[in-house]
Amino acid sequence: MGDKNILLDIIGNELTEDIFSNSIDDLLLLKKGIKINATHIELLQKHHVEPAFAVSLIKKSPVSINKSYTSLLMEVKEVFCNILQKKEDGIEELLAHFAQVLELSLKDLSILDIIHQDIDSSNYIYQHSINVGIISAIIGKILGLSKKECHLLGQMGLFHDVGMLAVNPDILQKEERLTQTEYKEIQQHTFIGKSLLFSITQLDILVSRTALLHHETINGKGYPNKRTEKDIPILIQIITIADTFNSMCTNSYTQKKSYYEVINELINSAQSNILNPAIVIPFAQFIMNKQLFKKVKLTNNKIAEIIFIHQNDPHLPIVRVENEYLDLRLASPIKISGSA
Repeated sequence: MGDKNILLDIIGNELTEDIFSNSIDDLLLLKKGIKINATHIELLQKHHVEPAFAVSLIKKSPVSINKSYTSLLMEVKEVFCNILQKKEDGIEELLAHFAQVLELSLKDLSILDIIHQDIDSSNYIYQHSINVGIISAIIGKILGLSKKECHLLGQMGLFHDVGMLAVNPDILQKEERLTQTEYKEIQQHTFIGKSLLFSITQLDILVSRTALLHHETINGKGYPNKRTEKDIPILIQIITIADTFNSMCTNSYTQKKSYYEVINELINSAQSNILNPAIVIPFAQFIMNKQLFKKVKLTNNKIAEIIFIHQNDPHLPIVRVENEYLDLRLASPIKISGSA
């Protein structure tokens, strides 16, 4: 269902490249420049064209999204500072503006390229919050959740880290290993966030619960309460994955990683019972589908082209190296290390 929803969003958009069948070799399905309609969607599905690949070939308007995103960042900074002072000024306006950006983001998934540009560390918490909100809503859409649930996920992600504003910035920007006392202080942001958000009437109760629980893991080794999967709402589990993904994809307090490295780590966490595989695998498949036919560098230093994404092992696709095909599921320990 999630794949169908993604495809439907390209109706009315113009193709920037030809699309060929994945069922019949060299069969041209749709020509560059054509405007997509419902009949075209059925054709793409019949020939097993990946939804994310089709989305990647439509003409987009990143400028309007970029402008909306930039203006939203300034608004988030102002409202978060108000919340820290226990004021509710500007929340209604922020929610309305954020809803508009979410709508744009869910229709134009090129937003991921915009939100993962390098940022100034002084803006990190604010930009991270917006990013996690957007990514969480996208995951909701991938999983086939309703529009209402996707927007709720967006709000949960937007406010999940507001408690970090109360943490000593010197600790957050420290490059050396944190002391046990410093680590415990950072963990307090979950309690602080819940306390700040709980009484705000414009927000769903899940928003404040997310601030408290977004560092819990399904194996019971997270914080602050060491909850296991059955005691962590599924929507909050989505936020945790979006939070983890964005943290690794941006130049935050750690080294920025490639999508390929991040997907490998997410799947390792799912296989280690830290993150929910029912969320991680569909999301990883979506991200990897966007990388189809791109040139990548392998861990053996060879250059390859991604040819096919496996449904259950999206991090280990079939690649073409020169004139040979290599299934990375069978080529351990070779993996994709980054873009070529």
